[in-house]
Amino acid sequence: MVLPGSLVPKFAICLDSGHGGRDRGARSGGLDEADLTLDMARRVRRILAPKYQVVLTRDGDAQISLSERVAISERAKADLFVSIHINAADNPKAGGYEVFVRRDPSAGSLLLAAGILVQFAKRWPTKRNRGLKYANFVVLRQARPACLVESFFLTNSAERALLASASGREQLGEAIAWGCGNFITTVIGREEL
Repeated sequence: MVLPGSLVPKFAICLDSGHGGRDRGARSGGLDEADLTLDMARRVRRILAPKYQVVLTRDGDAQISLSERVAISERAKADLFVSIHINAADNPKAGGYEVFVRRDPSAGSLLLAAGILVQFAKRWPTKRNRGLKYANFVVLRQARPACLVESFFLTNSAERALLASASGREQLGEAIAWGCGNFITTVIGREEL
């Protein structure tokens, strides 16, 4: 039996904007990671929301524990989870983007991470692709496909300028959204963005 389109449950995506509240994350040049990641998550939501159900772990400047972020994803019955972060380093020349998954992840997590990396590479071919990395972060310990995106370095002046601009954050939002959308299309078989 085929359900009418209005009755077919939407694919659910949980977006986790890193840090928040007293935890500001990386700070450089008057910018806080917590503010930037929330702005990017909202942009990703705006792009994805017409076709998918999108849940944010925080939609304001709140401090939420890592375990609660996972619980929000579970309560929403999310089909995939993307945690959005911005990198920092003591070396001001360190730069680029990377995506983390849990070691021994599901094939879904690897494909989701690869899809997001491809979208970053398309938009910033001259920036350093630091690739796929493994970590046992709390937010990655989920049954659903999950990854953590490090969207450039706040401590790199050129990348900080990209992160500081609304157009740069819009591009970052598009890269993450298209990575999610293409994963859903190719792996799950749902309609593309």
